[in-house]
Amino acid sequence: MRLMHWMFAVCLLTASCDIALVFDIGGTLRLSQILMVFVVVGALGKVAQRGTILWPQGGMSIVIWCLVQVLFLVVSLTPGVGASYYLLLFFTIFGVFAVLQLYGKSDYIDSLMKIYLVSYVLIAFFGLFQLVSPSLHLGSYFVAQWLLRGKIPRINGFCYEPSYYATYLVMGWIMVLDLRASKAKITSSQKWKWFAITIGAAMFLSTSRTAWIVMVLEGVVRGVPSAYRKLKLELTKIGSGNLRIQRPRVGLFVIGLVLVGVFVAGALQLASIINPNILLNGTGLNHTASHSVSERSGRSVDTFGVFLDHPWMGQSLTGVASQVAELHGHNLSSVEELRVWWGFPVILEVLAASGVVGFIPFLWFFGTITIGTFGLIRQRWPEERAKWLRALVRALIFECIILLADQNLLRMYLWFHVTMVVVVAFQLRHWQRSEDHSRTVVALA
Repeated sequence: MRLMHWMFAVCLLTASCDIALVFDIGGTLRLSQILMVFVVVGALGKVAQRGTILWPQGGMSIVIWCLVQVLFLVVSLTPGVGASYYLLLFFTIFGVFAVLQLYGKSDYIDSLMKIYLVSYVLIAFFGLFQLVSPSLHLGSYFVAQWLLRGKIPRINGFCYEPSYYATYLVMGWIMVLDLRASKAKITSSQKWKWFAITIGAAMFLSTSRTAWIVMVLEGVVRGVPSAYRKLKLELTKIGSGNLRIQRPRVGLFVIGLVLVGVFVAGALQLASIINPNILLNGTGLNHTASHSVSERSGRSVDTFGVFLDHPWMGQSLTGVASQVAELHGHNLSSVEELRVWWGFPVILEVLAASGVVGFIPFLWFFGTITIGTFGLIRQRWPEERAKWLRALVRALIFECIILLADQNLLRMYLWFHVTMVVVVAFQLRHWQRSEDHSRTVVALA
């Protein structure tokens, strides 16, 4: 088990690697995908040893969706091109079940959760190093885009581009914030405050517009309810005749004002060096090119058109790409061409690939492991694993929101996160540990 544990730990750490630790073995494979072969073999050995299979909540629905995809692939226009892609996708989903066999009833779950959180911190630190290394004459590492050529890169970590990097980091940032807010033991030390800041800084400085939108959304989601409760409390005091209102802390106000001033001054100085239109490129704003917005909106229309042509019987994921390509006068002949013609966004692509009937089990699975866990979390609160599960589910919901404006369902870090949700939920539902039980009794008392 220890060997499998560390192999999966490496998988989690390298989950975001698109341009590093990638191998051409009759096709492009990432290190995490190669190592998962050994993890799956270890899981099968665990099943044989135990004589039982651990089954996740909602597991049958994702199995049904996979079977539906196989059926639609057979009748699609490009079954040969899509076969290798689906083999990889189904192996990735099978990995969710395999990891559950290893950790569903294991004490290694605490170590696994900590490793998962630390993996985001390490990738965030690398991103910040990537940002400053050219200016410090330490070289450039895996830089895909530049704000100032040779001097200031856009942080992309080990991903293809900054938006992919932000899409990955957002899950770690949301988790750490939520765990800190719930006073979870796993992030109780002061260092995790700085780790949360580190991940947030890497997201912000990546200059990904997706990251900025998510950070604002999380700020609103957390800030508005808090402000509302405080305002309601003050109005209740006034209604009862208590006219005393808590005086704002002048020190904090001054510090905030200084920080805002420093940020504005830094932004103005940076704008004098870097053309700010670089950050707007692709949006059509301020007379910049609108290729990003135009391409995404056009691809969305194409994908929805494929769905309308076959609303009940889907065309499979690769079949959708094939039909989108045909709309533009192209025929798919290789797996590499799939990347050019993916449906967009992910949710609409899955709908077109599955049809209405096939889309139901897909939605059922993700609904079960997100919204379907709320009752379990409330029931077991304030157990440590309940706090983990809430943080994991919130992060997955944010990731699903991002995928409304993004593409490619086959991302290892997405399915590894799904795996973590499934494993922690299974443990919380089926395995009451003595230390968690004692903490719950103390809290209820």
